[in-house]
Amino acid sequence: MKILAIDDERFALQMLVETISKIKPEAEIVAFRRASQFLEYEDKSSFDAAFLDIRIGKMSGIQVAIELKKHSPQCNIVFVTSYSEYAFAAIQMRPSGYIMKPYTEEDIRNEFENFRYVPQPEKKGGNKLKVRTFGNFRVFGSEDIPMKFSRTISKEIFAYLIDQCGYPVTSREIAADVLEVEEFDRPTSKKVSQYVSDLIKDLESAGYNNVIIKQNRQIQINKEAVDCDLYDLFSGDTAALNSYHGEYMIDYSWAEISDSADRIKSL
Repeated sequence: MKILAIDDERFALQMLVETISKIKPEAEIVAFRRASQFLEYEDKSSFDAAFLDIRIGKMSGIQVAIELKKHSPQCNIVFVTSYSEYAFAAIQMRPSGYIMKPYTEEDIRNEFENFRYVPQPEKKGGNKLKVRTFGNFRVFGSEDIPMKFSRTISKEIFAYLIDQCGYPVTSREIAADVLEVEEFDRPTSKKVSQYVSDLIKDLESAGYNNVIIKQNRQIQINKEAVDCDLYDLFSGDTAALNSYHGEYMIDYSWAEISDSADRIKSL
């Protein structure tokens, strides 16, 4: 499932993405703070749902919904807003739902359970990159052949993106968490950009050009393009649960204190 989330308030967007991730951990979430970022986004035709704030700058959430419907006509539109006066205008869009802030996790969950359009389940497997996070971090291409990375640090950045579960991150965050660099200066920015570029080239050379989503100075994993034990675990897969033996990405120190590690421990 692919879900669009737009809110011009940083913390409101973060809360929305985190809430959706709890309810649909297997979903690919594309998040923006500005409508212009959505307009520049190339793949508008594959969204199953969209959670949109009404007031997001010069372009309203209703206008975003109109544009989105041109490309994804069966996308479930849910407006999430603090402004009840826009309800009538929003209803003209025939949305799937309209939620008032502050909302609860149960409010969002209820929308998923009552979508206007039922998303078609995706077939598992296929030509997906196989990623294993329990124990050591391992990546396998076709015929389960271990994938080769041109740089060790590029592989670690890939592990970090997997750990983020589809949440978009910046070069600054990669530098702080992976490289453990406190001062994000121009040379550091160039280094991270080169590492990410090498990572994308490695994946494309192996035939996986849809695994990384890079947009508006943010980068994230396309969760739908990988077969990952971590994502299977979060979706309630019994086999994934049985394959976990208390070790998660033991190659990397940052993984010990990541949000994903905490979520695993809470299961």
